[in-house]
Amino acid sequence: MAKGQKYNDDIREKAIALLTVNNSVSFVARELGLPRSTVKSWKEAFDKEAEESGEDNIAKLRQKKKEDFINDAWKLIDLSKGVLEKRLTRAMDNEEALDELVEEISKLDYKTLTSQQRQALYMKLAKIKVDDVKSLATVLGTLYDKQALANKEATAIVEGSITVKKFEDF
Repeated sequence: MAKGQKYNDDIREKAIALLTVNNSVSFVARELGLPRSTVKSWKEAFDKEAEESGEDNIAKLRQKKKEDFINDAWKLIDLSKGVLEKRLTRAMDNEEALDELVEEISKLDYKTLTSQQRQALYMKLAKIKVDDVKSLATVLGTLYDKQALANKEATAIVEGSITVKKFEDF
């Protein structure tokens, strides 16, 4: 980079954020493609500002990043819940149609099935297609766990016990 290059606040903030995590001027300079001397001067200025204010700016920045992560996680959880609710509603709405289609298919003789009949079956299935809710539920659970960990909350049952009954036991 040219001597005396001016950088925008975004790149400076990224450098400071990386320094809060790694604290290695050389690492941050390599990661962002910046001169080591530039990153070092930013770090010194940041440290001096913290010393003068009597506050730990790095701790504040870490806390802000953590809060931002928590807020973003909640937004993603809400979006995921909305999509999951839509898919589950669609599955429930189409349950009867699926049962009818399964019955219709079970009565067919596959050897004599014409391409037009096959096409008609595919079209019926496409109309009532139920998306994979299992993968969405996994994503939702993962996001919830990460958000709970960021809030220092338990992600598992920490007291008591759970009795799991088999479907056949009902």
